[in-house]
Amino acid sequence: MNPIFFGRAPKSLFGVYHPPKAAQARATGIVLCYPFGQEYMRAHRAFRQLALLLTKAGFHVLRFDYYGTGDSSGEAHEVSIAQWVEDANAAADELKETAEVKRVAFVGLRLGAMVAALAAAGRTDVDQVVLWDPAVKGSDYLAEILVERTDSVGNSRHTALADGTVGVMGFPITGALRTELAAIDLLSVGGPAGSGRLVVASHARDEYAALGRQAPAGVKAGYELVPSEGNWNEVDDYGGALIPVFLIQAIVAHLSREIR
Repeated sequence: MNPIFFGRAPKSLFGVYHPPKAAQARATGIVLCYPFGQEYMRAHRAFRQLALLLTKAGFHVLRFDYYGTGDSSGEAHEVSIAQWVEDANAAADELKETAEVKRVAFVGLRLGAMVAALAAAGRTDVDQVVLWDPAVKGSDYLAEILVERTDSVGNSRHTALADGTVGVMGFPITGALRTELAAIDLLSVGGPAGSGRLVVASHARDEYAALGRQAPAGVKAGYELVPSEGNWNEVDDYGGALIPVFLIQAIVAHLSREIR
């Protein structure tokens, strides 16, 4: 596991490169795209486990923080989906250079799945895209995360600023970001010809199945429901998030089958 900074100043990005641990390295690298906000924090251990299992299967792996998040440069109020798609592309290019691979695959969770799909759609070097519990429609995703939440004593976890920014459980969502998200629908996003796209769901939702059945021109689409023994998006009594082991194993198995 090798921490790195990449990209161009002043928008340098932080990432962690995981070299393959198998005797035979594969010719395609995997870029992992995190979800947003509290979901990023809850999925962090799951992403580390996913990266570890992928390296054991012979893959080069890069997970990274988007601009304005984590240890990357930028401020939270500067984020945008367009910037994050650019970041995902920069991560793919960095992985190709670092690992000396010619092809890439993307795995994204929730909002990260949206970023992964949008990034892959504009490239010609993508073998596979795996969308884990994806944010299919930006408007629906916003409706979910903007639902009023309260803490243990009934105080709101939302804040509102004069410029239209809404704070959701410690993470700001600007008016511009809400407008950008509301216009995105993955059902209208294509993909690179010859690639595969798999929707992997931890629970059944009509929108997941619909996206999994959709086959953009030249793309092999699929859907897999993997009910989990634990919800990655819930925190237990000790403040830890569970790791959906079977779902992660399903992702690794799919990529191992489909990629040399």
